[in-house]
Amino acid sequence: MIKYVKVKRLIQVGANPGQKYLARIFRSNDVTMDQLCEEISESTTVSYPDVLACLKALEITVSRHVMNGEAVKFAYLGSFIPAIKATAMLELDDVDASTIKTVRCRFNPSPEFKRSLSKTGFAEANLEIKGLQ
Repeated sequence: MIKYVKVKRLIQVGANPGQKYLARIFRSNDVTMDQLCEEISESTTVSYPDVLACLKALEITVSRHVMNGEAVKFAYLGSFIPAIKATAMLELDDVDASTIKTVRCRFNPSPEFKRSLSKTGFAEANLEIKGLQ
């Protein structure tokens, strides 16, 4: 279940600009490599150090392929695809590496993962602080 919070924003575009309220994802914490390793080792017969070694190797290998300009495709998750933004030039000979302004990695979820995401439930995050008050 995805948690959300209600926020007020100034919307400056569209037919009805002004103060509006909308939902934003509430991320209380991010999942660490350590947490992933613990969860995988608890749900399989693979030990924590072996899971860690495989995940670190996966990180290194995926990043290397993306940095070589190759898309990396996972059957269920989707694809990590390198992308660039470049300045348009009037002449073909003016296009070189210096016209490339940014490089990034896009993630495109697979159709199956998109379907799973569309079925995800939502719940408003409880922001009440417990403890000292």
